[in-house]
Amino acid sequence: MDYMSHLYGRNKKKIVENSKGRICEYCDLENGKYVITEYEVFKGVRVFYNDIHTSKITSSIPKDSLNEKRYEINHCREGRFECVLRDGTVTYMEAGDFAINLISNSSKESFFPISHYHGITFCITPSEFDDELHLLEKMFGINYEDVLADLCHDNKLFIQRATSEIEHIFFEMYKVPDDILVGYLKVKFQELFLYLTTVQNNISYSDRQYFVKNNIEIAKKINVYVLENYNRTLTYEKLSEKFHIKITTMKNCYKSIYGETINDTIIKKRLEVAANLLKNSSLSITEIALEVGYTDHSKFSNAFKKMYNITPSKYKKMSKIAHSV
Repeated sequence: MDYMSHLYGRNKKKIVENSKGRICEYCDLENGKYVITEYEVFKGVRVFYNDIHTSKITSSIPKDSLNEKRYEINHCREGRFECVLRDGTVTYMEAGDFAINLISNSSKESFFPISHYHGITFCITPSEFDDELHLLEKMFGINYEDVLADLCHDNKLFIQRATSEIEHIFFEMYKVPDDILVGYLKVKFQELFLYLTTVQNNISYSDRQYFVKNNIEIAKKINVYVLENYNRTLTYEKLSEKFHIKITTMKNCYKSIYGETINDTIIKKRLEVAANLLKNSSLSITEIALEVGYTDHSKFSNAFKKMYNITPSKYKKMSKIAHSV
């Protein structure tokens, strides 16, 4: 079975393949590209390194294979990952977060709201385990499938925020030299499951927010709207009224998706446009401030310096010098 195609789609271009693993690039996509590196660590255990710069991935897992117990263990190194479950609820992984889920419980589509995600996925199929893993189970006194089933009881997603233990286990996996990688991942697999045997089943549910899909879609529409209207005065009250969503729900949902507030998005967009105008236009600083939505010159200058660590006037002057050179 080609697990990479099933999990990441079939539009791939093979870059490297050898006895240790393979690297594939998925490109010519509408929203970007992503590179996946796969290693078979044990029979029934594959590790994928995810370098994703697209907003959506559509898997091609056959329906009949969903009846088989297969688990995903995901660690997010950086970026954001939208976890869409088959019951319609949605939650988010951010840097340092860790999740375990039955693949049959996942949506066919995976979303990356800021088109940036780096992380590791363990794909575990207990029915494929051979004598090597069964021997390790006896040596360590661990039944891998029982641990996974316990953490994902009632077919639920298990997810927790970053802990120092998880950071230690996964951080080293991103730095290991290629010539010892597979052997090292075998050791890390055991370390991970020794840790999981100490984890209580409800350790992380108290601070994790779940959202209904309709509110997620509204928050995404708000993101498109504010990016198109960044130079206008947009209040939470006006946005709440326009998009028919409660202010608290809107704030929480938006922050979970994008990792920043709506105001943060507006300010960042205004200053990105302002920086481009300072570099490439003949407009004065006051004119640029008004163009991107600031009526107060000093507020614009303070915001610009906070983001770029330089005043607009110095930025404009340096841009002119660079252009002339």
